[in-house]
Amino acid sequence: MKKRLKSCIPALLAAAMLSGSCTTVFAAESDSHLNVAMFMWMEGLDPAEGWNGWTTMRCGIGETLLTANENMDVVPCLADSWEQVDDLTYKFHIRQGVKFSNGNDMTPETVKESIERTAEQNSRGGNLMLDSIEVDGEYVIFKTTEPYSAFPYYLTEPMCIIVDTTVDTSNYNNAPVCTGPYVCTEFVTEEKYELAANEYYWGGKPGTDTITVLNVADDTKVSAILAGDIDVAVAPSATTLSQVEGNDSIEMVKVTGTRENDLEMNCREGRPTADVNLRKALSCAIDRDVIAQIAGAGYAQALGKAFPDSVGYDEGKEVESQTYDVEKAKEYLAEAGYTDEDGNGYVEKDGEELVLNIALRSNASTAVYQAMQDMWKAIGVHVEIQLMENTSEIRESGEFDFMSGGWQTVNNADGQSYLKNRWSDNGPDNYTAFHSDAFQDVMERLDAAFDYEERVQCFVDAEQVLTEECPTIFLYANENVTLINTDTVENVTVFPIDYYMITADWTAK
Repeated sequence: MKKRLKSCIPALLAAAMLSGSCTTVFAAESDSHLNVAMFMWMEGLDPAEGWNGWTTMRCGIGETLLTANENMDVVPCLADSWEQVDDLTYKFHIRQGVKFSNGNDMTPETVKESIERTAEQNSRGGNLMLDSIEVDGEYVIFKTTEPYSAFPYYLTEPMCIIVDTTVDTSNYNNAPVCTGPYVCTEFVTEEKYELAANEYYWGGKPGTDTITVLNVADDTKVSAILAGDIDVAVAPSATTLSQVEGNDSIEMVKVTGTRENDLEMNCREGRPTADVNLRKALSCAIDRDVIAQIAGAGYAQALGKAFPDSVGYDEGKEVESQTYDVEKAKEYLAEAGYTDEDGNGYVEKDGEELVLNIALRSNASTAVYQAMQDMWKAIGVHVEIQLMENTSEIRESGEFDFMSGGWQTVNNADGQSYLKNRWSDNGPDNYTAFHSDAFQDVMERLDAAFDYEERVQCFVDAEQVLTEECPTIFLYANENVTLINTDTVENVTVFPIDYYMITADWTAK
């Protein structure tokens, strides 16, 4: 799998890639309708507000200048080509003939104003590192404040969905005016989004006239699709999937996702886990195959490195992963100075038994962590599970040994912000207080790695540092599972990145 940013695909080819056809999207019969169970419900659709743009994208309402396809290639969308002028400057040609869902033309000026609106209003707007945006005929020219090779990828992030800024935007949480194949005609909070085909859609007539996107609990999605109440169920609970195995009408599509689940270890001076040898011992004691089976009920992949294979960075490269090796774990414990001095089955150091705590929210499933408890007990490490109403306070204060984590590794179809935010000095998500000169060097190289292969090497090098210094125990990646009633719908594509869902191709039979 190659995740390349393809900058100069002609407009016709780009449209074909997005529609899945080199001719046209198949039109549905009149008044065709689908019911869909949503993944990760958001109360709002304005992409400039928080994470709402992810729902706007999933519903097929909004589009960005660039997009990631099902193979994790970043390809043109509302911009049909682009070029990097210098280390700070990017020039995008805006696709001509695109209209918003209200019939207004999408112009370079509205693209500029839309991105500026997001940069100003969204809490993640600073991640764009924008210095200026200018319009030059059919082009929009972006300048960044410093060399920042991730910039083009950031334009795939749903917060960068292009909206019509020439009209009143005050109701955009309920009905944003965008360019996607569908428009929101009704929003009922916590219940549903009603969608209708966008008559002005630049990619051709969408395959279905109307779609109802429902807020359905994960553990009831299987029963809902079996009852015929929904046609597509996104991310049903893994524990319920056995009910549809072997069903001739329900297709189960599985794609390893780009989210990872892990355990973060406190690297602050004075904490036991500040010792890298102890961290490595704890990591080597974990059988990730068992953990993935427990966590995903058979629908998760064991993970020993920062990026799931679906991201595609380390294809064909020798990347060292955190692995299960009990004898090695015991060796690392000894190097850290821990032995079972009193013969009670648990290790001590300087006469004091090592006792560590895993901080979990009170509503968290404990099965995975109980299994890890037993694995650590096998090497003589005493770990307790601490259930708390809220873990945010100890996360911010640094008063913990372990914290459970789960992260989208490619928020913007690129892994740079994930690495930088979590493990760099002053990273906003670096709750472990991890510091590594080697990791900082990789991050500095990555900022100026404009060549794709150079970027890949930086990602691989970062994974190696995280394996060697082990601030985090990587555990598993969930599979993106979608259930499709093949009697009622066709042309459904399941993507590794979970902010893509409904496309113009979805066709009600």
